[in-house]
Amino acid sequence: MLLVFRNARFRLLWISVIINYVGLMTYFTVHGWLALTVSDSAFWVGATAGVSGLGLMGCSVVSGVLVDRLNRKKLIIAAQLAQATMALTLAVLIFTDQVVLWHVMLVAFLDGTFMAIKIPSRFALVLDVAGRENLLKGTAANFAAMTMMGIAIPPLAGYIVGAHDIAWAYVMMSSAFVVSAIVLAFLSGVTPIVRARISSPLQDLKQGFRYAITTPQVRALLLLTLTSEAFGWAHETMLPVMAGKVLEAGPQGLGYLLSAGSAGALVSTLTMSSMGDIKNKGRVLIVGYMGFGFFLIMFSQSPWLPLSMLLIGLAYASVAVYETTVSTLLQTSVPDEMRGRVLSLQSLTWGFTGASGFHTGAIAALVGAPLAISIGGGMLILNGLRMVRGIASRFQEAQVEPATGD
Repeated sequence: MLLVFRNARFRLLWISVIINYVGLMTYFTVHGWLALTVSDSAFWVGATAGVSGLGLMGCSVVSGVLVDRLNRKKLIIAAQLAQATMALTLAVLIFTDQVVLWHVMLVAFLDGTFMAIKIPSRFALVLDVAGRENLLKGTAANFAAMTMMGIAIPPLAGYIVGAHDIAWAYVMMSSAFVVSAIVLAFLSGVTPIVRARISSPLQDLKQGFRYAITTPQVRALLLLTLTSEAFGWAHETMLPVMAGKVLEAGPQGLGYLLSAGSAGALVSTLTMSSMGDIKNKGRVLIVGYMGFGFFLIMFSQSPWLPLSMLLIGLAYASVAVYETTVSTLLQTSVPDEMRGRVLSLQSLTWGFTGASGFHTGAIAALVGAPLAISIGGGMLILNGLRMVRGIASRFQEAQVEPATGD
């Protein structure tokens, strides 16, 4: 975390990231709750997250080409202003009592498309500003910003929903995205990557897919991320149902669960940001991956809110270790001119978190949200056991040299 205070440019980027996460954490807290309020259905809560995932996956296919060709700072600012406009529009619809389910789902889809642009742009910008030698610390600091806001914002958003009107949460969301964009606009020295050769966007897209598929290190990391999103993070779509229907804790309880999870993740990210480089990153990957699945199973079976908060905190502590390491390995395993396209494929896998809402919501509607979450956690444990030896040996070196692109 000392990187934040020593590097003035990274400090400015980090402040923008923190403010952005105020808006993002507000969205994660209230949008699923709004879907539950409008529909009173676990399936439609999952489906709302599902269409967001479809937007993220669909736009991720081409966003990497944009990130490698255009100014990353300007891409983030444009996406944030678009998200601010959507949030404010939805607030007006709620204030005027005109909001219906398709409004909620449309905003979810559009939010996913803009997230597909923001995610690879922001991760690539962290390396641009922090430097390759400080990437692990920079990535951990980025995750720390997310988790700190994840602790503070969900209870506040839950209070706003419970005590006032959910529309005010969307006003707060819109304001945060605008302020974050303004702060980021002051970041200097951000220019597009100088490309070794000129090619068409379609050629760039094909090259990115070919590189990811034919490079064993990158392929293994993306496949591991895909399974954690499709099965582990699928629980996220059911948190409103767990809080409202299982734990009977209301929107405030949902805020407490999200805050507890972020607190666990913050402990992990702060610990990793203060550590030296880790020699066997593959072993760290697998421990965090399987720990995530184990604690999700425990969380799904808890009948009490305090115990559920503890268990979700342990689950998020595990996954923060895993995700920080994955992001670091992906960026250090690829050449600079391919980084945007590879990171966009990572954000494509994140789209499976939302898209998993379709099958998780359907399972929850049939057998209940706890069993649906347990199934996902069990899949992570089984897959981790299957991959443990190969992943641990492949990434046991302290630094993986970037594989050469075509």
